[in-house]
Amino acid sequence: MTIRDILRPHFLNPLRLSRALRYLPHFARLFYALMKDPRVSLLTKLIPWIGLLLAVMPPNLELEMIPLVGEFDFLLIMYISLKLFVWLCPEDVVREHVVRIARGA
Repeated sequence: MTIRDILRPHFLNPLRLSRALRYLPHFARLFYALMKDPRVSLLTKLIPWIGLLLAVMPPNLELEMIPLVGEFDFLLIMYISLKLFVWLCPEDVVREHVVRIARGA
């Protein structure tokens, strides 16, 4: 995975947007399962929290005054931090949780 893959604008295509929204509950379950899993390192678990902290830092709050820019940068920071979190988790652990979620367990 390259940085270009992480930053690829998935949300410009309405079909991709609807597909992403459909899988959002599955991703939330995957995120929660990975955060609870003891095989994922504590440092990796800090990445989403650091992303959230970065998104709400005071210098970033100034951008909230500009319509849409504040929301877009918040979404971009959270998207990158969550994608980085899943990418840095052990591959076999992620695969195990994805299979479990796909089976509906």
